[in-house]
Amino acid sequence: MLDKDWENAAGNFEKAILLDHSSEKTIRHLATCYYQLGKNEKSISFIEKLTKIKPHDFSMHYTLATLYEITGKHREAIAEYEHARRCKITKLDNVFLADALYKLANLYMNEGMMEKGAECYKSMFEMKLVNEPSKIYYEIGQKYFEKNDMKKALEYFLKAQDADPKLNFIHFYLTLCYDALNDYDNALNEAKIFLEKEPDNWAMHLALFEICGKTKNESKRNEEIEKAQEILKKDVDAGSKNPKEYFLLSQIYRNQHRTKEAIVIIENMKLLSLDKETERDAYYLLANLYYEDKKFDRVEEELEMALKIDPEFHEANNFLGYLFLEDNKNLDEAMALINKAVKAQPKNGAYLDSLGWAYYKKAQAEGRNDYLSKALQKLMEAVQLLEEPDIYEHIGDVNYSLGHWDRASDFWGKAQALYKRIPNNEAQIENITTKLEKMKRLNSVEKNLNVIVNCVKVESSVQP
Repeated sequence: MLDKDWENAAGNFEKAILLDHSSEKTIRHLATCYYQLGKNEKSISFIEKLTKIKPHDFSMHYTLATLYEITGKHREAIAEYEHARRCKITKLDNVFLADALYKLANLYMNEGMMEKGAECYKSMFEMKLVNEPSKIYYEIGQKYFEKNDMKKALEYFLKAQDADPKLNFIHFYLTLCYDALNDYDNALNEAKIFLEKEPDNWAMHLALFEICGKTKNESKRNEEIEKAQEILKKDVDAGSKNPKEYFLLSQIYRNQHRTKEAIVIIENMKLLSLDKETERDAYYLLANLYYEDKKFDRVEEELEMALKIDPEFHEANNFLGYLFLEDNKNLDEAMALINKAVKAQPKNGAYLDSLGWAYYKKAQAEGRNDYLSKALQKLMEAVQLLEEPDIYEHIGDVNYSLGHWDRASDFWGKAQALYKRIPNNEAQIENITTKLEKMKRLNSVEKNLNVIVNCVKVESSVQP
């Protein structure tokens, strides 16, 4: 052990334990050796033996709880931390008891047992184990905030503020809590206090942008998005290493229909050192931006790069599959890609729409009516989950191909009504209107043919 030759040490201690099964010292050494060797399960088995030999020893239960936590056995860790806190302790154990209660509180809260977690923090206060109460209150507030319990989050953020009024970032969370609780006056007041010390915090300006939208203050809303944009652009131009700033600035440009500028921002972001998930998301966002910019060859390229990083990325699988369908190419590959997306999210209306449309395209290419029936089935499932004009239009197209003209007109009419509610949708409205007018002409021709057929029948019946 002194030479840190853990393998040989463990081998000799294993021989020793055969001669004395209950040697506390040997069991402790074996637990240490296996921990150092990264064999946590074996280390745990020996610590478990020690807890049976010394059931009231705080350090044994604390160590076992820590190992359980390291190995992801959170329920077992909770039980052992609870056991440890009930053990008799010395003043020397106080530091470890504070750590045990702190870890126990976090475990409870991560498991959704918020009140039990708060009770552990309360015990730390009562036993005077806390030097910085504001930090603890702040962390409790964050936990409740993450769980979307804004009333409790607000309660603890206010306690943190009382414990240390100098904590400026508390005002940020208070703004968000008051906003979520529809208390916009207090939200705006907290935001004002925060920005007095941090005027260039783009996150707060974006939060104010949202609040001003809810309070119908359009001039202030425009002012806040301009400030956020100005700060983000300044950071990005200075070579920011924060990908979030690039994403947000790009989104602002996108909302302003400045697609080319949004593309430049994300292309520049790709030059940063990015983790795989962020790099994947950058390619996917670029695919969407190039699609809006009608550069469809680049769309395919960016989606393929995203899928090279993450072949199971269902959003990209669906997008690339649908892109192939629009171009009437690679239909089998399109079907496979979309099926992967549906497998990942079987209740996603957009993915079911893509799958239905894939069957429709295959039916057209191969002349198979059974595919038309499958297409209609998937599209009807999709519209139950997501009421979008595109899906209604697709259902109309399939019904038209099946010869169900009245049903086709009904669904195209629904699509037209929904398209008209969406701004900048002139092309879709014109397309669906053309289909409806064509259907009217076909119905008119069919009625005239029926009249002619009936006249011929009558004339034939009266012939001598």
